[in-house]
Amino acid sequence: MKLDLTLYLVTDSGMLADKPLPQVVDEAIRGGVTIVQLREKSADTSDFIATARQVQAVTRKANVPLLINDRLDVALAIDADGVHIGQDDISLQDARKLLGPDKIIGISVRTCREAEDAVAGGADYLGIGTCYSTATKDVKEGPQGPAGIRRVWERALEVSSNKIQAVAIGGINKFNAAHVMNYSAAFDGQKPLSGIAVVSAIMASPKPCQAAQELRHQISISSSMPGGLMRHLQLDQVKQQAAEIFAKLKTTTPLVQHITNTVVINDCANACLALGGSPVMSSESQEQQDLSSAVNSLVINTGTLTLEQLEGICSAMKHANLHNTPITLDPVAIGATKYRSQTVSQLLCDFRISVIKGNAGEIGQLAGSDEMQMRGVDAVGSGFAYPEKVVRQVALQHRCVVVMTGIEDYVSDGTNTFVVQNGHKMQGLITGSGCMVGTAIGTFMHAAQNNPLLGALTGLVAINLAAEHAAERPDVRGPGTFRAAFIDEMHNLSLDQFQAEMKIKQLY
Repeated sequence: MKLDLTLYLVTDSGMLADKPLPQVVDEAIRGGVTIVQLREKSADTSDFIATARQVQAVTRKANVPLLINDRLDVALAIDADGVHIGQDDISLQDARKLLGPDKIIGISVRTCREAEDAVAGGADYLGIGTCYSTATKDVKEGPQGPAGIRRVWERALEVSSNKIQAVAIGGINKFNAAHVMNYSAAFDGQKPLSGIAVVSAIMASPKPCQAAQELRHQISISSSMPGGLMRHLQLDQVKQQAAEIFAKLKTTTPLVQHITNTVVINDCANACLALGGSPVMSSESQEQQDLSSAVNSLVINTGTLTLEQLEGICSAMKHANLHNTPITLDPVAIGATKYRSQTVSQLLCDFRISVIKGNAGEIGQLAGSDEMQMRGVDAVGSGFAYPEKVVRQVALQHRCVVVMTGIEDYVSDGTNTFVVQNGHKMQGLITGSGCMVGTAIGTFMHAAQNNPLLGALTGLVAINLAAEHAAERPDVRGPGTFRAAFIDEMHNLSLDQFQAEMKIKQLY
């Protein structure tokens, strides 16, 4: 029987409502579950065996493997397809002796060392976790997040010569499944996990078949998402596609939701409108689910972060991930306070981001570099010796496009790195010009059709050209008149101007 770990169901009878366990398993398999682990921690042996036989009748009919959690006696009694064991259960070697060479044996691992031992011991697959907090299993240590899953997965692949399979487990659901799959992919994004393991996402659902279908959909989304090493692009092709995206925006008028700082709400709304989008400035958590089905792009800005706003941010990002809506994150002043740093780190752990946009100090914080620091919302320092390497590093780390703004704007998806050389020094003389850059990027995301690199480049060129044109106007006499002219020129920018005046240089 082929070992397909795409959607791995771990049962928990304690979550059952009005349906018996075999029926739940049957519906889940019809929805796309590819392997089942029967876990009955509180059942006595006779009841466990009776339940196992009932579930086995369902799995065998569907040709889906049934594994027994921990209890080799139960597995042997019903001739199950294999077992799953933990670090405190019977040893892998003893389990293999008892079950023989043809049965499936999986093992839970949390650390690289445990993964090494499991591979050396001949495990067929690994269950890596816990990824997020979960009430279904007692854990000795806190959740490790997708980044921790990735570290263990990369080590397991290394010591197994890319032969081992693995799933992530712990707190995974339809809102974060695609993010976990994408973020945890090893070797710069080229080797994804074999699948995800879930408990409550299916077992606690009144509609197990639908729940499984939704999870399979999110897994399929992850396979087509940008992340890790992308294909190499040619500069001429990039310029042509950016021009096409610029033109397309005018005909699509995407709905761009902003949860942004109170200083720049009006400026960002007007910038979005002037560029060709339709802004909605909602941060109320109670309406995010309803909004999410209509929103085409989400822009998150942490400039005036509050606990109430954070609740809305998390709700908006959760539902954006469910709908595969691109998210642009502007982590304003990360590093200035522990609260901001911890909040942004948690957002990056919990949600899938398409573009991170920040100044040199903010991107430096994400890169762990001390070449640049934050003083309030401003970056201070002499600059990076190799800014193109910094943006590429952060892009690979977070499996997204990274934009670092400054005199020149650096953009990378981890493979392709560009510098945009349009812009004007007057942008630095008005409050919120950087926030409006985030708006411009978010506004072009929908027209870029799942290519955040091109969306980011188009947005940068458009808003920077508008700044150049505004600064040249005779009626602009300082920052105040520049601000109004800046919005005007976003609206007035033509396709001919965009094509003729864009300054994009390819570095990698």
